[in-house]
Amino acid sequence: MLENTVNLEKLLLRKDEYNRIWVLLEMFMESIIPVSMLVIASGETGSGKTTLAKKIMLDATSTWKNLRTIYLDTESDNRRGLFAVLQKAWNLNGYSAVEILHTLEDSKNKFLIVIDNAESIADKGFARDLSKISEGFPNGGFFLLVIFGSKTIPFDVLNVSPPSYFVYFSSYGPSEIRMILDSFLSGIESSPLDDEALNVISVASGGDASLALSILKLASSISGGRPICKKHVLEALRKISENPFICNINRINDLHAKVILKVLSQYPQGIRLRKLFEEYSRTCIDSGIKPLKYTQLWKRIRILEKKTLLDFRVVNLGRGRAGIVRTSCLNGETAS
Repeated sequence: MLENTVNLEKLLLRKDEYNRIWVLLEMFMESIIPVSMLVIASGETGSGKTTLAKKIMLDATSTWKNLRTIYLDTESDNRRGLFAVLQKAWNLNGYSAVEILHTLEDSKNKFLIVIDNAESIADKGFARDLSKISEGFPNGGFFLLVIFGSKTIPFDVLNVSPPSYFVYFSSYGPSEIRMILDSFLSGIESSPLDDEALNVISVASGGDASLALSILKLASSISGGRPICKKHVLEALRKISENPFICNINRINDLHAKVILKVLSQYPQGIRLRKLFEEYSRTCIDSGIKPLKYTQLWKRIRILEKKTLLDFRVVNLGRGRAGIVRTSCLNGETAS
């Protein structure tokens, strides 16, 4: 079945962006003068940032024997803060930030550290922590690739010590989306997706490769093994529009964010923030998950809003103002 062949990690590699970051990594590894580098990557969801980072890590470890790689997906870790996730990744619980960096530096290796979904930990101290690495350790050894899942970078980049570089990932074009979908269909003898259906997915995804593959997977399920046509794709889009949770759940790793979206999927017209907190807490407890406190939940909502996975608005309800939360549909639109 087609749905079993869809792997959301297998996106089209962004060659230009890959080459830019790879050149910087080569400069870092081959520099005679000790140096640490910071590369900040930003762009819309599904534009290939994580796939590119993992490809660079794989290629780098086979190219340089004295390079160690650390991949941190902050959404998968309940602990917040740059050095908190470094503590867990390097099994250095209880160590201070300076002790962590000294320990890594003393290993005589160089480090490629990828921080994915960095908006989850990008508070006011994030820029300070990044600067601490480059300023406090002039002997170098740290190449940080920091990935943000949106166009905007939620901290003042001017406060980050150089050398720092910025790489923006634009959304995929329709022709690129078609290439991505074709790559998943190439192993099938007779293509199960006709050109008209392929065009609809390419346009509806809005350049989001993850979304395009999710639509393809759902349309395949609807077709029941028959060749996928425009009718199946439109039915898939209708289902996603009615219940964005079907699609959004595949785009996040954070367990609490998934619970939030699951609750919101039951209220397509929106739900008051206070009621969302109550429903979220109840769902967590029923599932054996320790719920977040109200302030922590609010931070998660803001992160999901930046990812255009939900929408938060303050509305006038006659007796007063209230915060209403709704899930987002395709391309950041909100359920009506």
